[in-house]
Amino acid sequence: MKGEQGQAFVELLVVFTLLSLVIAGVLFFGQVLYAKLAVSVASYDGARAAVEALHKGTGVRQGQQPAELTLTGFHVDPSPAQVSVYATSGWGRGEDVVCTVSYNLSLAGLPFVSNFFPASFPVGSRTALRVETFRSDR
Repeated sequence: MKGEQGQAFVELLVVFTLLSLVIAGVLFFGQVLYAKLAVSVASYDGARAAVEALHKGTGVRQGQQPAELTLTGFHVDPSPAQVSVYATSGWGRGEDVVCTVSYNLSLAGLPFVSNFFPASFPVGSRTALRVETFRSDR
């Protein structure tokens, strides 16, 4: 009888360990996927707002602010995010404007995850759109 109880305990430990790994993986990939989605949408929103600007100086500011507000809307702290908006060749009609958002996702608050995965995970996105061809230069 004692041997069977010991065997059941060992089986419980094996199953619990495997279950813990699966739960940690789901939490890790869920957080990374959510952050990737937020960063991708923020990058697109920033680029979309920037291409509607009339001048380069206002376009950079006009692109950074919506990207940060989008991160806030996803309940992601925008302070550690790095948002850059730049034109590849010029700010003329039909030229490419790029918005890059990079974010270092902290996983320290997730149970089990810090034991199996790194404490932080870099997430980034880059979106390039053309400056509006039919915009008004007035």
